[in-house]
Amino acid sequence: MSTRNRLLHPLAVVLSLTEHWPLIVQFVKREVMGRYKGSFLGVFWSFVTPLLMLAIYTFVFGFIFKSRWRAASSDHVEFAVVMFVGVLAHNLIAECLTRGPLLVVGNPNYVKKVVFPLQTLPWIAIGTGLFHMLVASVILLIAIFLWQGHIPWTVVFVPVILLPFVVLIAGLVWFLASFGVFMRDLGQVMGIVSSLLMFTAPVFYPLSAVPPALRSIIVLNPLTFVIEQIRNVAIWGGQVNWGGWLVYAVVAYAIAWLGLLWFQKTRKGFADVL
Repeated sequence: MSTRNRLLHPLAVVLSLTEHWPLIVQFVKREVMGRYKGSFLGVFWSFVTPLLMLAIYTFVFGFIFKSRWRAASSDHVEFAVVMFVGVLAHNLIAECLTRGPLLVVGNPNYVKKVVFPLQTLPWIAIGTGLFHMLVASVILLIAIFLWQGHIPWTVVFVPVILLPFVVLIAGLVWFLASFGVFMRDLGQVMGIVSSLLMFTAPVFYPLSAVPPALRSIIVLNPLTFVIEQIRNVAIWGGQVNWGGWLVYAVVAYAIAWLGLLWFQKTRKGFADVL
């Protein structure tokens, strides 16, 4: 298959992941181990950090501010657990978007190697983020069990909900990785964008608390649907909004396909700039 036909292939996004799967896994392992190399606790920090975060959220919001996610609730832990779901989803996209503009710029040696598949760099960043999210999710599930006495069986749908979210992130990172080569200030901007995504999504507040006039803006945030659905299946035991999931998946894949197309079209100029 020619390069042009490969880019126009409807499964181009999937192929960018499956064709280089062993390489991506290898680089993800290297990044995870490299991040904690030389530290006293090593990879165990990936468990300690979310555990401390959840403990702090529970103490501050549950016992000091006495925050309640539902007006009728008197549970001190509920707010922290529900909020933690939003924090995990935001951390994933924030980490990837922040790293996106630096993926190509930070790896100039890979640009000069024709045989290296640069299009895998976003998947490597996402894989690293997913590893930390997975570890934190174990802490979350334990907290849900200790809090409610059980874990809803509908939690099995969480990976399904995350799938289009991950695809969307890949598309955005392809765009950012390309633009980051030509616009070096983009890395600074993404820190602001990440904060904006957090506060315009129902991370620290329920969607029902948003005034109806502003709710449509909050719904447009790519985090909103994902956070609401994960909370619904992992905490409340509800069902997935399959209609909304399908729309989200189609839009996410379209953005990812365009992002990959743009990245591959512009990569010819990377070496000249770097």
